[in-house]
Amino acid sequence: MNRRIDRRAFTLVELLVVIAIIGVLVALLLPAVQQAREAARRMQCTNNLKQLGLAMHNHHDTFGALPPLGNIAVDGNWGGNRAYAWTIYILPYIEQTALNDNIRSQAEGPGLPSPWSTANNTWENQNWKVDIDGFICPSDSPPTDRGESPSLLNYKVCVGDDYHQNHFQPSNQSRDNRGIFQIDRKLNFSAVTDGLSNTVLLGEIAGSGGPRDLRGGVAVNMQSWNPQACSARYDVSTKQLTGDVRANFRPHTGRAWDGRPYFVGFATMVGPNGPSCHWGGVDGNEHMGTLSSWHPGGGNVVMADGSVHFITETIDTGNQAADSQATPSGQSDYGVWGALGSRNGGEASQIP
Repeated sequence: MNRRIDRRAFTLVELLVVIAIIGVLVALLLPAVQQAREAARRMQCTNNLKQLGLAMHNHHDTFGALPPLGNIAVDGNWGGNRAYAWTIYILPYIEQTALNDNIRSQAEGPGLPSPWSTANNTWENQNWKVDIDGFICPSDSPPTDRGESPSLLNYKVCVGDDYHQNHFQPSNQSRDNRGIFQIDRKLNFSAVTDGLSNTVLLGEIAGSGGPRDLRGGVAVNMQSWNPQACSARYDVSTKQLTGDVRANFRPHTGRAWDGRPYFVGFATMVGPNGPSCHWGGVDGNEHMGTLSSWHPGGGNVVMADGSVHFITETIDTGNQAADSQATPSGQSDYGVWGALGSRNGGEASQIP
């Protein structure tokens, strides 16, 4: 005897209810997934900084000194009056021996081309135009224009808490900055008299964003000596930098091999995730770049002892109206943040 089986389909109302429930679940889970992804990216960023700190220590152990911020025609025929960055010095210690050998061979032979050159040249395309994973924070994005940005760099060395001389050589007008790094200056750890655990070695810098964006943008022609003037170049109502800004093809995280502070250094003056400023109209002058990241609330640094720490946006920045001194000495005007950038200010400031 055959029995008829009724098959009842879902009604439209039932389908809508199911779809609504799924939508609510997705809305609840998406923030958690995004937070998990950002936590993983932040962990990778922290690990990159740790490895760069170890590379600096290995270089110091081998040569008895840290690399300079940038090197101008000192170690062989480096190519005229261009500054070549500290990043080249640490290549052997981050498993980039082949790239290091290629660069050194070119420097000792015909000479290095400009550190931003990506002309139709085989050597430049194979060596300058290289993105190294350990130089890039996964929370950041590449700049939109890579025309003069051959190799990305989200991690920069600390030039201290002054704006006057961080692009000069120490022999130029007897200017010697307070940070660990300066062009053509190679210090050993004994010069860090404030203590290795109290002095910033490297920090992360966000590069993505447009020329007027807080992260990625740079306010140029900022010809005042204090960080308050730099902060004033950011309009909190429009959330954009005002006045002259860097060109779209010249982002400050696009040249890993260019040894000027605009590209490979930062100062501890403006607070973390504040605006970055530059004295001149392009990239070759004093630079008041600051720590910045897409991690919520601050950014990572590695101290001179190799330890990695998260610096919050609320760190004490002292007297932001104080002018940077041409011949700085003594304690920093810029609170705990400035003290952490100076290597010999006599401060006992530690990371909060």
